[in-house]
Amino acid sequence: MGIAAVTLAMFSGMAPAAPPGEAVSEVALPRIVFQGTISLPDSAVDAAGNRVVVTGLSGIAWLGEDRYAAVMDNSQYLLLFRLSLTQTGKPLKVESLRIVTLSQRHDYEDVVPCPAAVARALRRQRRPDSGKDDPEEEFVLLCEEDTPAIRAFSLADGSMVAAVPLPDNLRDRRPNRGLESLAIEPDGRSLWTANEEALAADGPPAAAGGGTVVRLTRLPLPVDGLPARSGGAVVGIFQGAYRVDPVHQFVRMFAGQPLSGLSALAALGDGRLLALERSGAPGLPPFNSRIYLVDAGAGVNISAVEKDLASRREAILEKRLLWADSLGINLEGLCLGPTLADGNRALVSVADNGGIGTPNQLVGLALVAPTAAFDPALLGVTVAIIAIAVLVGRLTSP
Repeated sequence: MGIAAVTLAMFSGMAPAAPPGEAVSEVALPRIVFQGTISLPDSAVDAAGNRVVVTGLSGIAWLGEDRYAAVMDNSQYLLLFRLSLTQTGKPLKVESLRIVTLSQRHDYEDVVPCPAAVARALRRQRRPDSGKDDPEEEFVLLCEEDTPAIRAFSLADGSMVAAVPLPDNLRDRRPNRGLESLAIEPDGRSLWTANEEALAADGPPAAAGGGTVVRLTRLPLPVDGLPARSGGAVVGIFQGAYRVDPVHQFVRMFAGQPLSGLSALAALGDGRLLALERSGAPGLPPFNSRIYLVDAGAGVNISAVEKDLASRREAILEKRLLWADSLGINLEGLCLGPTLADGNRALVSVADNGGIGTPNQLVGLALVAPTAAFDPALLGVTVAIIAIAVLVGRLTSP
């Protein structure tokens, strides 16, 4: 028997498989690293040459290359711009700002690019006579919490072209605590959204002493396009119960109600999501932001649960904290950006300055891939293999 055969035999005998269902070690988690901030201009020009004040940015989307879109709440404006990042994800420069005036005014809270298959179908629907689509025309999906609704808009002229049907339970939202987030699965086949704080029938809103439970909702996106209007039963939805943290600790400085809610989502694939929680308080520090990793696809589907979701503790999704900071700003939007030079993924977040006099800001983060967990048992096996190989070599040498 040669050295290689002896080594393989000994390795096979010393490293038995783990029993079914038993993990050898805890799965390593990715990290999120703060890279820096950059301010956005106070205004931008629309298609007619009118200057529009940029304020209340509540959602952001990466459109590819260095192109981004951000939506303003309580308005009919979408901001398009280019953002340069360093090799590590630090924001360097913002340029080519342009306003798209939407055909409808709502309290928009988040934006995502329309998946390619859906966009092609929408282009064909807009030109039924020719049967062709214009590959230059782009669409985005926007969620708003006053109706509430998720709608598709053309970036060419701002027209509303379709709507995503919603389950009826998402309409039972608290005022100004409805649909706050959007995320597209990388395969483009489904869309994630969530209410910011608990629905009226599901449980209490967030408070200084307790969190709130919201519904992470996955909606299918048909590749043959979206219906012209939302309505009717929604088939194939998934909802998971997600518990938002309580309001952060603060020193009260003035009157007002604190809040803590789910403000943005980013989809990593197969139901794995980054969840941005935002906590605000009438005191110091005024804000606290937290980003969790949650595997919603592995959770229990609670779409049939009609009320008292907060009491269903066995259905609450597990979440893992990746990043937390106050930064002194009101982070509301989050999106995945390009892959960085080191192989990590850029994350870009946007701060809402509405009514508080702070600058419009973008925050650069990096999603750092987990490093392989060190297993001491593996070191022991390796040392044993080396020792055996040396011994066999001595025994077989002339």
